[in-house]
Order: sequence, then C-alpha cells, then structure tokens
Amino acid sequence: MNFLVGGLNPVGYHLVNVLLHCLATGLVVLVGHTLLPFRVGSLAAGLLFAAHPIHTEAVAGLVGRADVVACVCYLLAYLAYRRHMLSREWGSLALTIVLALGALLCKETAITALLLCGLCDVMSAINRENTDKHRLRSLSILSVTLLCALYCRLSVLPRPSAAFSVADNPSAHDSCIWTRFLTFMYLPVANFQLLLWPQDLSFDWGMEAVPRITTLWDARNILSIGFYGSLIAVLWRSSGLRRSTSSMDFAEVANISLPLLRHLGGNSCHTWLRLTCDCHSHHHHQVSEHARSASSYYPAPKSSASSASPAAFVSVAFLVLPFLPASNLLFYVGFVMAERVLYLPSVGYCLLLGHGFGSVWQRVHGSRRSRILLLCGLGLLLGVHCLRTVRRNLDWRDEEQLFRSAISVNPPKALGNLGSVLSAQGRYQEAERALTTALRHRPTMADAHFNLGVVHQRQLNFSSAVSCYRRAIELRPQLAVAYLNLGISLMSLGDHRQEAISVLRTGARLDGHGVRDRGAHEEARYTCYLQLSGLLRSEGHLQEAASMLKESLDVLTSLPQKHRAMLHLRLGEIHAEMQHWNEAEYQQRLAMELQPQQGAVYVTFGQTLARNGSRLAEAEMWFKRALQLAPLEASSHHHYADFLEQQERYQEALSLRLRAAALAPHDYVLQSSVADALRLLNRLVEAELWYRKAVNMQPLAAHAHANLGAILQMRGLRKEAAECYYRALELQPGHAISRANLDKINQHWDTKT
Repeated sequence: MNFLVGGLNPVGYHLVNVLLHCLATGLVVLVGHTLLPFRVGSLAAGLLFAAHPIHTEAVAGLVGRADVVACVCYLLAYLAYRRHMLSREWGSLALTIVLALGALLCKETAITALLLCGLCDVMSAINRENTDKHRLRSLSILSVTLLCALYCRLSVLPRPSAAFSVADNPSAHDSCIWTRFLTFMYLPVANFQLLLWPQDLSFDWGMEAVPRITTLWDARNILSIGFYGSLIAVLWRSSGLRRSTSSMDFAEVANISLPLLRHLGGNSCHTWLRLTCDCHSHHHHQVSEHARSASSYYPAPKSSASSASPAAFVSVAFLVLPFLPASNLLFYVGFVMAERVLYLPSVGYCLLLGHGFGSVWQRVHGSRRSRILLLCGLGLLLGVHCLRTVRRNLDWRDEEQLFRSAISVNPPKALGNLGSVLSAQGRYQEAERALTTALRHRPTMADAHFNLGVVHQRQLNFSSAVSCYRRAIELRPQLAVAYLNLGISLMSLGDHRQEAISVLRTGARLDGHGVRDRGAHEEARYTCYLQLSGLLRSEGHLQEAASMLKESLDVLTSLPQKHRAMLHLRLGEIHAEMQHWNEAEYQQRLAMELQPQQGAVYVTFGQTLARNGSRLAEAEMWFKRALQLAPLEASSHHHYADFLEQQERYQEALSLRLRAAALAPHDYVLQSSVADALRLLNRLVEAELWYRKAVNMQPLAAHAHANLGAILQMRGLRKEAAECYYRALELQPGHAISRANLDKINQHWDTKT
C-alpha cells in the first residue's frame, strides 16, 4: 500500500512509520488508563514511550515497520480482551484473536499476546468471592488458538534454511554450558539497562559487543541476581498470592463457625475466641467487629465493571512476555541483542515508570512544591531522552554515520561495514584503514577480508587482492563471490590463467550449503560461469567453454530470464566461432524469446549473422532493430559501428561512435573508440584529443598511454610518444605494444645518429 501511494520515495515510508509510532503511543496511554490507578501515571507512560531513544531503530529504519505494527496490534488485542472481560461478548473475543494473529504475522514475538490476555483474565479472578462462569470458556478458546498458532509456525510454515553464524550469537555456539547459562541469564539485564539508560546504542550487538560470562566471579552475575530478585519481588507483591493467616477473610470463617457454636450452646464461645462474654448476642457482636476490622484492612475486590489486574504485575507481563521469545532463554536466536526487539517490551517498562510516578504523585497530593519537583524530574528525563533520540536519528540518516556511531560498541562489525561503504564511495585509503583495523579486532571475519580484497583490486593491487580473497575463502568456503573475484584477479596478473580457470570452475559449482542469501550466491555462480566461459574462449578451448555454459543452464534453474538470455547469447557466440551456424542461431533466438524487448539481444544476433559473410544484409537489419528498441543504449551504437567498420564504412561508423560517446560520457572504451574511428579516417589531430581524454579518464591504464603514444608517433612527435610508452611500461612492465613501438623509435634515433 505504501508503494502504491508513493512509489519508492522514502519520505512516505518514514512518514507512515512515524504515524504508526504516534498511534502506538496513544494506545499506550489507553492501556495505562485501563490499568494504572492514576491518570497522571498513564500520561507519563505515554510521554516516555513517545520519546524513548530505544525506539529510534524501529521507527527510523524501515524494516522496523514490523515491530511497530506488531506493537499496535498487540495493544489493540489487549484492549479488546479487556472489553471482553467486562461483558464476555463473542465479538470482542473474536476481535482479540484477529488482532493477536495480526500481530503474530508482523512479528513472531507477538505470539505472547494471547498469553498476556489470558494471564490478565486469571489475575482478575484472584481475591474475588464471585466467580465468572464464562471465564473458563474464554481461557479455553485463547489456549486452543495459541496452540494452533504455535503448530502452524513450527510445522506448517518453513523454517529458516541457514543457521546463524558464530559471529551473530557467539554464546549459543560456546561449548561450555555454564558460559551459555550465565551469559543468557545476563542478556535480559543488559537489555533492561538499555531501557534505563539508552546512551550506548548500536545497529548490531553481535560478535563480542556483549562479552561472554565465563566465571561465577564475574561482577555482572551480581546484576543478574539483583535483577531477577527484584522482578520476583515485584511479581510476588503485586500478584495477590501473598496470603498469611491474618489476611484470611474473618467474616467467611465466622459464617462457617457460628452455626456450630450455637449448636454447642453454653459458654463455648469464649473457648473459641478467648473472649469473655455471657451470651450468644455478645459473641456475635464481637465477631462482627472483628469481621469489619478485617474487611477494612483488606479491601474488598472491585466490581466486575471496574476491576483491573494488579498494575505492577501486568506491567511486568508487558515487559517480560514479548521479550521471552527473543531472549535466548527458551531457544537460541540469531542475535545477541537487538534494539528494535525492545519496542514492544518497552511498553511494560513505560507502564511501570508511569505506575511509580502516579503513586508518588498521589502520595504528595498535599504538597505543591513536591509535585513541582516531581514534574521537573519527569521533564528532565523526557528532555534527556528527546535529545538522545534526535541525536540517534542523525546517526540513521546515512550508512556511514550509522556505522561510525557503533564503533565504540562493536568495533569489528562497525569498521568492517564502514570499510565497505567507503570503498563503494571510492575512498580507498580510508576504507583500507577501516578494514585493517576491523581485522585487528577480529581476524576471522571473511567479509572483511573479502572487502579488503575488493579495495586492493580497485587500486589494481592484484597480488594483495589475491591473498585477501584466499583468506576469505579459507574462512568461508561457500563464499562464491570470493572465488569470482579471486579468478578475475588471477587473470589480471597475466601468468595465472590456468589457476584462474580452476578457481572459477570451483566457484561456479559451489552448492551453497548453509548460505543465507541464496539469490546472491546464485548470482555469483552465474557470473563465475560467464567469466570461466570467456576465459576458456580466449584460450581457444571453445568446446569446453560451450560445455560450461550448457552446464550453467542445467544447474542454475532459478536464474532470472535476463540471466538465462545472456547465457544463451554467449553460447550462441561460441557456436558461431566454431561455425556451428544452426546451433548458434538457435541459441540466439532462444535469448530473443526470453528478452524480446532488449536491444542487446538483437545486437548479439546481428554480430552472429555478420560472421557469416552471406548474411550481412540480414545482420544489419537486426542492428537497426536494436537501435529502434534501445535508441539510448550506447552499446547498441557501439556494436553497430564495429559492424560498419568491418564493411569499411568509416564515416557512418564515426557518427555512431560519437553518438555512443555522448550517451556514455564517462565510458573509457567508448571515448577511446571515437579516437580509433578518427584515426581510421586519418584525422590524427582530433584523434589525439580523444586519446588524451581517454588517458585522463584512466590514468593508471597502460594501454591508454600506449594508444596516445601510437597516435603521437604517427604524427611524428617521437619524443612525446616515447614518454607515453615509458609511462605505459611503468604501469605494466610487460606491455608488448609499448615495448615494440619504443624499440622502433630507438632504432630511428640510432639510424639518424
């Protein structure tokens, strides 16, 4: 719905998230009105929920939409069941179930909504004389619904195919049971600390962001004991189960005992009550006094219309129950801590604070000064939270700032991601420093080694890139993209082509067992097959190249149509080189069926037909068809120009070259091709200008300097040409063309001398 209204404009998505957070805040206030004894407490809870910095990830990050909507449905389900508890209507019960299942579909932790509703119903029955005969029916329906939801999730819906890695949740993979137990018992404490003081926030809490507890003498165990002790104390005091002998309803005991005493007659009353009385009326008067005194100390339960579960108990339930599925206490999950997971449990925290604020506010009702101080304290807390929330939102404005903000919490993960972002921005020196620092913190990060290899590769430092890719493969053998880049780097070194063939073949045949992103893995395998077929083709192994492409079409069954079309195109080109014209045309037509609107498909078909000298006119027709389908596609003009140059139609080819260069002004190949076309027309001065433009675009490319040297040599500027050749040899010592042309210049100078 968001997409249908606003497309991919991020403003609409952020606006909806903020509006949903406002709705959740209003629902927190409504829940507080039904639960907390004082209205000021529910308002304080709502204000704290609105401003709490822990919610930034869920509201500012679009993926947090699931948590926010789950919270809205969760609170609505609770309010609907509160209404059902008052009237026991079927409609409100059905609405509760629908809303609870809606929350579950948004976030799995919301499965506890039905459990919370049932718990509130049970708590409302404690200390009541009358019993609701429909309560058992409602609780039974909730229980059956909860069991059905659990069955569907565990048995019907598919489970994740990839297990989480050690870096995601190190404690879950620890071999020591005591380390796992102590650490997981501490994690709720760490999450509660984030609610209390949300100063250090991070987009990721994996790896060693929360160090494992390996000994009983770790000071954090004291925090765990204190936290669980306080939690149990609050639950015990607020549950209504704390009953002593003096708290028994004296009137109920008297109603049972008095008839027996009266049947006994005489002075039996003083032996039971240890009272001095002369008659049954006096004894009855004493019993009534005791009953009234007992009733005044233990207030009678409220009526059904106004009763509420104990505020503190239900607030703790809101805090604990939604957090339990993500706590690692019941089963292991793929993270240590996650801030957006606290969005729903924070409702209970805010209700607890609101309950305490309301109680203190009522206690100091006679002191205006105390109330002003209390308001100032609340205002200070909200002000600090608002400032932290604003600052945290600035962290979420872009990836670089987000990753920088987490360096103090999770250095290896933050620096590794920061290095990847800097590399994508072309800031290679900064990226290299960030990735190197990340690896000093955690040397076993395959992603960081891979990204460092990408940085070296983009700087044309292929030997360093090769070592980084080898280390990444050693740490993660199923990382297909590392095999791909390793093969490309080996090819760039020049004398490792056989090894590159072996590496690319291995990467193309990886089964991807346990990989998370199956789509990215298949994409890398597809590219490995393409690179491998191209390398085999350049080595003259056409039959083997064709067999690899056929293998890719057989094993990569889930590829998008455009990728399958490309494989058919490459296979057709190889068959054309082998002069298997019928098979080549068959493969090309399959590609056109898969991508009928892609001009590149028709270009390739035209190139295939152009290899057959008897079908040149038909080939040109397909080139023109490609230009009609994709008039703004630079490659279509470029390849049509190649065809025209083969027919020695240089002037027509030049116009297409210029058009292609205008469509892609930053493409080095296209700019250099214009210079080549001008050279063919003997327009050497203009050709020199285009070659210089190409050198400026790729100053580290040896062939660019060699091309410029060649045109200068043709113009008779041998000194300038020699400088270009020397520069090309500095960049690539084995550049054969530069060496040969430089030898010709030296021979000319020797002859002249």
